[in-house]
Amino acid sequence: MSDNFASKFITMKLSIRIVAFCTLISFAFTAPAYAQIFDKNRGKNVQKLIAKTTHVYAYGNTPYTDRLKACFSSYWKISPFEYHDISEGLPSLESESAVFMPAVVGLTIRDHETAMNHPFYVYGEAGKSGLVSGEAIIAAFPINGFHYEFDVVSATNMYNRCLLRLPYMVYNLNDMLTYIKTNGNDNGYFKDIEKKAERIASKTMIIPADLITEWDVNPNTTALMKANLDAGKKSMKSIMAAVLNESDISFTGKYKIMKTEEILKLEQSADADKYSLFLPAINNSKYIMVYDLKTKELLYFDKVTMGMRIKEKDFDRLNKAAGL
Repeated sequence: MSDNFASKFITMKLSIRIVAFCTLISFAFTAPAYAQIFDKNRGKNVQKLIAKTTHVYAYGNTPYTDRLKACFSSYWKISPFEYHDISEGLPSLESESAVFMPAVVGLTIRDHETAMNHPFYVYGEAGKSGLVSGEAIIAAFPINGFHYEFDVVSATNMYNRCLLRLPYMVYNLNDMLTYIKTNGNDNGYFKDIEKKAERIASKTMIIPADLITEWDVNPNTTALMKANLDAGKKSMKSIMAAVLNESDISFTGKYKIMKTEEILKLEQSADADKYSLFLPAINNSKYIMVYDLKTKELLYFDKVTMGMRIKEKDFDRLNKAAGL
């Protein structure tokens, strides 16, 4: 990654007391498991923001950018949107503009900073500089920050390997914002998600091969711990780890392990509605997520505060929710 590009994704300090998060990434440790999508105190600001044009940050002319643009064209209905190629710098925006962008975030819980920074995709309010400050983040989506989806060694885009995840984030962010716009709050949102879990039983679940592949997690971990992206580019000992061991897959329904290229083709096939996609994220916590391959709907969500691998018990809870 070039220094110019790396500098665009700043480390942001977040306080749980004043920042509103999407439920997919609830950091409210003192709140129930299903915390609010939006901070009640910022409700009016959220309603104003989602009525504005959303500025979408892309980088260069790549398959990643092509897929990101296709995602917004297909699934973003809540507001107008505009793309910005930030390979030459950030755009100059009006104050209080809505932005969707990747960012490395330093978490602050009860005024205490954690020892680790984490990569996310965030939606929030940007100033004229084009950057979203911590207090202005409204929603955040986790990725596999220590493994393949974040790549500090990349010479171009640290987030290129998130290509598969893009439409699922865009669809569900639009879904959440639409819900809050219609209902005024998020009450009942996750009840709707829970009802969808039973659809998993009738589908074949796709497990990306990247999840069972061992990756060198040392560069990402080093960079995130030190809050210094360049630190991950230095020569260091490899530490190989996978998100999931194949022997831990205890899903009792039908499933297939497929490469990303195969999944991308299957998404476009007439049979896409027969499949779901298992797409967890190991980040500040362990997030278990299953999506409808065709519609991109979130069919299942579970969050485990501790753990760096997907385990049998995670599938056991999934089996129960799906009625298997």
